[in-house]
Amino acid sequence: MSARLASGDTSLLAEMHATTSGLKVLVSTLGVHDLEVARRSMGGHGYSAFAGLGRLYADYLPSVTYEGDNFVLDQQVVRAALKAHNILASSSSPNTQSLSPSSAYLRLLVSPNQTPPPTPSPASWLDPSTSIALLEWRAALLVQEHARTTAQLDASVYQRVAKAVTEAFVAVQVSKMIEA
Repeated sequence: MSARLASGDTSLLAEMHATTSGLKVLVSTLGVHDLEVARRSMGGHGYSAFAGLGRLYADYLPSVTYEGDNFVLDQQVVRAALKAHNILASSSSPNTQSLSPSSAYLRLLVSPNQTPPPTPSPASWLDPSTSIALLEWRAALLVQEHARTTAQLDASVYQRVAKAVTEAFVAVQVSKMIEA
């Protein structure tokens, strides 16, 4: 990436920004949530200085704000997803090969893939590709629905869509690492 930037190629900046924004939100939100679960699991001892969670919580809680507030970063992830969706949807002959890694799930909205997968059988849940496919379908359908209803916002639409997009991206990347 730095070599491309040094040569003046900034084509990956938008992709990098959308990806890192989603990852920052995912990691900081899960971290704060998990610290709270740990504190609660200790009962009254979770508040004790000896448990050490109070200090961790105090240090980690601001992470949802610094380096970009999670609410703002969610909006940026959704904006990038909508941009990729609108480019794909407005094309007379959509080219799914041009989708970036963070928006590859949108390929599912282009025929012949337009039909969501059937309900998984109990045995298919043992195959990680089932979970990955469902996460990608969730992201694709949420982005598509949000694109249709942009004017009818609700309070948590950015959080839901950004979480779906980021989780689909992470699932695919983890799958690739395991396969390699």
